[in-house]
Amino acid sequence: MKKRIFSSMLTLIIISLLACSVVLCAVFYGQLSSSVQSEVRERASILKETVTNENYESLVLSDMRLTVVAPDGTVLYDDDQDAAALPNHADREEISEALMSGIGESRRFSDTLGQETYYYAIRLGDGSILRLAKTMSSIWGMFGEAIPIVSIVVLAMLAIGYFLAGSLTKRIVSPINKVNLEEKLSAPYDELVPFVQTISQQRERISQQISDLQNRSDTIAAIMDSMSEGIILVDKQGALLSINKSAADIFAVHDSVNGKNILEILRDVELNEAMRSALSGVRGEMNLTHSDKTYRAYFSPVTNSGAIILFLDITEKSMSEKLRREFSANVSHELKTPLTTIYGNVEMLENGMVKEADTAGFYGKIKDEAARLITLIEDIIMLSQLDENNNDITTENVDLVFVAGEVSRSLESKAKNQGVYVTVSGSGILFANRSQMTELFYNLIDNAIKYNKPGGSVTVEISDTLDGVKITVSDTGIGIPPESQSRVFERFYRVDKSRSKKTGGTGLGLAIVKHIVMAYNGTIELRSDMDKGTSINILLGYMI
Repeated sequence: MKKRIFSSMLTLIIISLLACSVVLCAVFYGQLSSSVQSEVRERASILKETVTNENYESLVLSDMRLTVVAPDGTVLYDDDQDAAALPNHADREEISEALMSGIGESRRFSDTLGQETYYYAIRLGDGSILRLAKTMSSIWGMFGEAIPIVSIVVLAMLAIGYFLAGSLTKRIVSPINKVNLEEKLSAPYDELVPFVQTISQQRERISQQISDLQNRSDTIAAIMDSMSEGIILVDKQGALLSINKSAADIFAVHDSVNGKNILEILRDVELNEAMRSALSGVRGEMNLTHSDKTYRAYFSPVTNSGAIILFLDITEKSMSEKLRREFSANVSHELKTPLTTIYGNVEMLENGMVKEADTAGFYGKIKDEAARLITLIEDIIMLSQLDENNNDITTENVDLVFVAGEVSRSLESKAKNQGVYVTVSGSGILFANRSQMTELFYNLIDNAIKYNKPGGSVTVEISDTLDGVKITVSDTGIGIPPESQSRVFERFYRVDKSRSKKTGGTGLGLAIVKHIVMAYNGTIELRSDMDKGTSINILLGYMI
């Protein structure tokens, strides 16, 4: 804009100077021409009264040319050239007019010399014609003569105009440049008021739109960051557009990865193939194992934009399915073993293959295996109830020390056989289900007796805390190997399978303990040293 204003003003100055020069030259030329005509006419009138045939040859005019022409056109006298050498002037315009009307005039131009000659003729008393002629520069000649001076003036005016145009342009543009679009707008000129009003309205509209977009963006960002599912957005070229906090945590990256290619993050061949398929418009899904967790990845194409990848954490679901499969397999195995034993003993008794004296032993085996089946089924039922989180069970204020004492007394004969001494101490009341508490203490104390050493001890300590009731069951037994300590609470897991079966264990005791603790929003901690003993610390809160 500044350049356009400056160039327009400079052009206007140049055109004005040239126009003024032309007009002035024309005016000066007109005035000069009129002055010459008046002078020639006056001189001719004076000479008409004074000139006779006897004295015109004596006239000498310094600034004009004098010519006397006879009525037939013959040149009688010319003060500039030899009259005899001049041609007949009867056909000259001014001569023919003077012969007819007494006065004649004409103009003749010389393009070569750039001059104009004015001729004025007047008829004398004897019929001859007196003609005066005066030469002056033509308008083009005048232009030619004035060009140097005019050029100097024009250049000077151009120089002045250049600086004036620049200064004026700056004065015009400067207020516009100083307009701050971030503040309240005011028009620097009255002519710009409608323009400024339109800009103000547009600015308010744009500001509102930006605010709305920012609010939407913040809302979407907040929703995405609060989602536990990982979300990644990529464009058609695979460049990362957005990644929420969960996805960034999954792949251990930061927000600075925006703009990078997704291949730099998803370093998995199968994952990248699924992503390429999504970019080509094909939906897909797959399981991904990353950092000890299992995710279900969904790939969805976005029309003309790219693709969205959604990661769902299915670690618990996958683990639950795995445990369920293992549980089913273990239950089948655990049930099959005693049933096979019972079936084999019954078949031998039925076929008379057992001596009368040995039948009691076979019936004893059948009874033991049946009892083992009943215990196993009861444990499975207990686990199923705990898994279902049945809220219809009866709850009451349970004296945990009293329950632990009852369990200890019920296992007294077993403890004597093992040579183990059991003590219960402390105090603690919990609003709970009495059967579940009995089951918890039974499994803990029974395990502490079974895996103890002859002459060992089992100590049960119960105490009230601000966070709930704390239970500690310690023994001086054989201990648990470090590699098995994290798995002893799994279903059907046995540290020593041969000893567990020998002692009648089902492998579900500690799993039941863990589920009961979870039902009461509690925590369980195991500490064990080989050949020194094991200590299990439990904190029970209120039932979930």
